[in-house]
Formats: sequence, structure tokens, C-alpha cells
Amino acid sequence: MMKLTFKNILLYIFLKYLIFYVFLMFKNDNYALIRLNDLKTPVDWVYYLWIFLSLPVIAIIFFSAPIYYSFKIKNIFFFAGAISAVLVAEYFLYTYLASQSDWMNGVYNGIISILLFLLFFYRHIVVIINRQAK
Repeated sequence: MMKLTFKNILLYIFLKYLIFYVFLMFKNDNYALIRLNDLKTPVDWVYYLWIFLSLPVIAIIFFSAPIYYSFKIKNIFFFAGAISAVLVAEYFLYTYLASQSDWMNGVYNGIISILLFLLFFYRHIVVIINRQAK
């Protein structure tokens, strides 16, 4: 089994936002984030990177440690509560910072978060469940 590291969690958060951005592009029919040929000046690139990376970086700063340390919890119910608290906090942070006009975007982000969380950390979750069963 792959060891749980901060690197895995950082990759999870970054990939989650990448998939979420792709989802929003199709949902909103706005493909500006993939039009890299429109970026001509360094200012354009800085603005692009700011728009693209600000939410993943904020999520990494606020949520990587709570996610990492939640895997240290031995009780599955407390683990589920800790992860749920992270998801709820991320929902409110995302809707406050980026999507006050459409709160459903936070729900979509949460669904993608749960699916990728299960995909990335399934084996670690099973270990916690098995520890609880003993």
C-alpha cells in the first residue's frame, strides 16, 4: 500500500481543482482558462496563474494538514466527522471566495472532492475501517 504523504494530499487537492475547473468550463460554456495562446505579456501570464492557482493554493494552505491528520484518527466515525468538517469548511470557503452568486458550484466541488477522495485514499480508509472492526 502506498504510504500517505503530504505530497499525495497536495496532488489530490490540485487535481480536484483541475477537474473542477474543467467541469465549470463545460457547465458555463466558457473556455478562457484553456486559451493559452491569448496570453501575450508577462502580466497576462501572472493574471492567468493567479486565477488558476489561487483557489488550489488557498485550499492547500487551509486543508492539507487537517486532511493529513484526520488519517491518524483510529475511530471511523471521528474520521468521517473530521473529513466531513473539512468538506463543509471548504464549501463555505469556496462559495465565499469564488461563487457567491451560484452556491451550487460549491456542491459540485464537494461531489468532485468526495469522488476523488475515495479514489485517492480508498486503501487508507479501508485500513481505518479494519482497525475499527478489531
